[in-house]
Amino acid sequence: MTSRHDSLRSFRSAYLDYLEGARNEPPVVEDLPAAQRGAARAFIESITAARGVDPYASRPSIEQLLARPRQTDDRVGDLADMLRDHLRTAVDSRTLVTPDVAATAAGLASAWVIQARGMRLRIVPEAESSELSYTIANRAEDIAQVFSAFPDSHAVLYATIGERPLGAVVDRGDVSNAIETPSGERRAPRLRRTVVDAATACEEWFIGMIPDLEPASAPEVQLPTTVEPVLDPLHLATEVVREVSTAGSRARIEAKRDSWGAFGVQEAQLLAVIVEAAQDEPLPEAVYRAHVDKLAEIAA
Repeated sequence: MTSRHDSLRSFRSAYLDYLEGARNEPPVVEDLPAAQRGAARAFIESITAARGVDPYASRPSIEQLLARPRQTDDRVGDLADMLRDHLRTAVDSRTLVTPDVAATAAGLASAWVIQARGMRLRIVPEAESSELSYTIANRAEDIAQVFSAFPDSHAVLYATIGERPLGAVVDRGDVSNAIETPSGERRAPRLRRTVVDAATACEEWFIGMIPDLEPASAPEVQLPTTVEPVLDPLHLATEVVREVSTAGSRARIEAKRDSWGAFGVQEAQLLAVIVEAAQDEPLPEAVYRAHVDKLAEIAA
């Protein structure tokens, strides 16, 4: 019985163990995520050719062996370029689409990272399929591992590679929730979002998460010719003096309690004069200082 390998690195290590006699059976390619199976088969062929297992076989050249995984990488790169160009036009001119180096190093399924409007979306590529909404059942674990490894990821684009890439954006709940089939087996649910072309799926998700808000058109307002007082100066001054007096009565310093606690009507009236004068016209600094000095004399 073979164990499941969730990364190409562990598969290669297990296959080398098999060749060296450390295990009885070779690892199974189908235990790998679909996106990594082509590279695994190329690895097996290259090792087999290098060992000369079949000296009469027409072995492929090194260029042919390397071309297979490169073709897959190129198609994923084409998908990333297409998405970047589309999102820069339709969503955010500063959109970045960069290789997911961290995920690749960890053997995870994410190949690229999209950053737009302050959101981060990772791309998990899938082979071309007309039934993408069903194939997620086989890749749900791979996508869940991406979410687990990168908590800062807001969603995953699950997309096919090819001439007409299809895709759907997957949230954490899409892979963490499972359904029970009539046979009792638990499987991941089908995609919640409709499968459309990959660029449209990304565009709709980004716009849905953070709409591009436009300034509202306000009706023209007729301003009054005369300016009415916006507040009652005496009421404002009275409230301010009351708060200061209350703060003084609660102060721990005795001098502050004695001085601030005695503030009352006189201070409020003079403060109201300053506020009222400032409402009528700009208050010259000299006039303001004169009012403050008089207020200080009364407060003392």
